[in-house]
Amino acid sequence: MNQAVLTDEAINAYLAEPIFHPTFTEALEHIDKTYRRFGRRPASCYVIGDSGVGKSTLAITAKNEILAQTEPSTDATIIPVVMVVLEDGALPDEVRKDILEALGVDASGYTGRKLKKLLEKQLIVCGVRLILIDEFQHLLRKNDKDVNRNACNFIKRLIDNTQIPVVMFGVPEGKKLFQLHNEMRTRFTTACELLPMSCDDKPSLEYFTTYLADLMRRFPLKTVDLSEDENPLRVMLATGGNLRTLEFLLSDVLAEHRESSTKLTLKDYQNVYKFTRQDELVTKRGRVIKPFKDHIDVVKKDLADYEKLEFKNG
Repeated sequence: MNQAVLTDEAINAYLAEPIFHPTFTEALEHIDKTYRRFGRRPASCYVIGDSGVGKSTLAITAKNEILAQTEPSTDATIIPVVMVVLEDGALPDEVRKDILEALGVDASGYTGRKLKKLLEKQLIVCGVRLILIDEFQHLLRKNDKDVNRNACNFIKRLIDNTQIPVVMFGVPEGKKLFQLHNEMRTRFTTACELLPMSCDDKPSLEYFTTYLADLMRRFPLKTVDLSEDENPLRVMLATGGNLRTLEFLLSDVLAEHRESSTKLTLKDYQNVYKFTRQDELVTKRGRVIKPFKDHIDVVKKDLADYEKLEFKNG
């Protein structure tokens, strides 16, 4: 009997399923606590982390979990949690319109005070109890105090006028938003900082190995287990512990072998690694590093030489 061909939808579904590793779970608990504070004085929180460590996955998972635990309503307009993703150069009025669009409200023709009042009214009408803002660092400008002050005032007044808590997700540079005004600091707590995986010591290597084991357990095809033996070191060298880079690697190896019934080998991972890596890793002597092909002793040496130099910027 022929094996069913692995579809793009199946690959995407596999990669989209969150892995509840300890730091991820801790952040979810903070967000859930923030959500449950609705009705009392709102205490908001933020999550920071470099690109590719799982912040957006965390935001989507938090939204889905809240919706799953919310009792169904016959009123289709009731939306307990709303999420928006900011674009580069975002301004407060654009964010207001993004939130209204997520609520299914047409904000065409509204600006300034009228837009602000429309948003505050619709948040209440829709029964919103939590606002998730991803990529919040886009509200900030490097050398524009006025824009930054307006961003702080926007978030502060959004919380104060609606009494709805806010959770924000962004890169570490975004912490500047909470350092500009004391009013922001006192309204937010740090849920956590999501960090790239590492193998700097035994506990961090065990943490990464457990993460890989979960991925391997659900892997849609037969494969060499990347969580066994010393394969996690190969994966670390290939990805730098960046989960998005790991996702690209797994996505490509699944797509490349979607019709195969043969067990995947390290060679198969090496073949797709060439097309998913960020920069080619080369030793000081000019040798091209091959994480899934080189002898494990060579991998260990290369990892020790390159981890801090190549990967700490994500």
